Amino acid sequence: MDKLEHIRQEISARQADAILISRPANLSYLLDFPDYEGLLLLDQHEQYLYTDGRFFTQLKSVAPEFKIIDRAQTTLKQLVRQTGIKTLIIEPDYLNVSTFRELEQPDWHIIDSSNLVEKIRMIKTPTEIAKVQQAARIADQVFTEILNYIKPGVSELAIANEMEYLGKKLGASATSFPTIVASGVRSAMPHGSATNKLIAAHELVVLDFGFVYQGYDSDITRTIAVGNVEPELQKIYQIVLQAQQATINQIQLQQPLAAIDAFAHDYIAQAGYGPEYMHGTGHSVGRECHEYPTLNAASVEKMPANMTFTIEPGIYLPNQGGVRLEDDLYLDEQGQVQMLTQSSKEWLEI
Repeated sequence: MDKLEHIRQEISARQADAILISRPANLSYLLDFPDYEGLLLLDQHEQYLYTDGRFFTQLKSVAPEFKIIDRAQTTLKQLVRQTGIKTLIIEPDYLNVSTFRELEQPDWHIIDSSNLVEKIRMIKTPTEIAKVQQAARIADQVFTEILNYIKPGVSELAIANEMEYLGKKLGASATSFPTIVASGVRSAMPHGSATNKLIAAHELVVLDFGFVYQGYDSDITRTIAVGNVEPELQKIYQIVLQAQQATINQIQLQQPLAAIDAFAHDYIAQAGYGPEYMHGTGHSVGRECHEYPTLNAASVEKMPANMTFTIEPGIYLPNQGGVRLEDDLYLDEQGQVQMLTQSSKEWLEI
């Protein structure tokens, strides 16, 4: 089904007249134009791009079926009123206060989108899956190549910069997020941004990174040892590896995402490290690195076919070190797991 028609069906189901789309990732998903700055107003008959002259020429090429409205000539309130809209769905987290106030009219009814577009984005087409897969392949190759660069005396920042350079050399347009390189006791920080700290012997290094390929993201985490490390760190590595594989093995279509998260947490808790695993087990990945939905205890969704997502358990021991392993995957329409990231997770000492 065409993306716009799918959204129109959802608009009707919510007894609304139109939706105002303002979230950048939703706009790039619908327009395939990541640099667009503006709004998209979609009713049952037309689709309007509310923007400024910087984008007119490009939009006429990439989105010829859209009507372009110059915000220098027409206010948003005027546009909505001209279309006869009375009930409007909005994305409130992605509207500034002045725009929201412009829409607060006594004869208009405003509705929260409640992830309307995000729920459509959950299910990927074969073309979208192929783009996530290529982003994952780039990440895999970067991991393989960066192993030759990591050694005592090299800083976390230098490693992160080299990884980002390698990814772009391999065809990525950008990184999915600032590359995380966390070594030694800093590896116990789930999101320890790279610093000037130098890599030392006998410590773990967590590498959490991803790349963008044609607008789609990958997200991968690997943990390696620089020389031999204390036995407990080797132990938790094996627990995390086994927890991740066991979690992946039991995933089924229509399984509650909260149940997948619970399985991973229970596995690690039974191994004696429940409190040391303090985050969700995964998230959808696509136009954004962290897309709706998240695989955590609060999730209300069930596992669909063709949703690209991550599984990323971890154990973090303060003042010692931490381990996280993360892969990208999806379930096909037969319920079979298809792994997108392929790089090794065998215990590695360099």
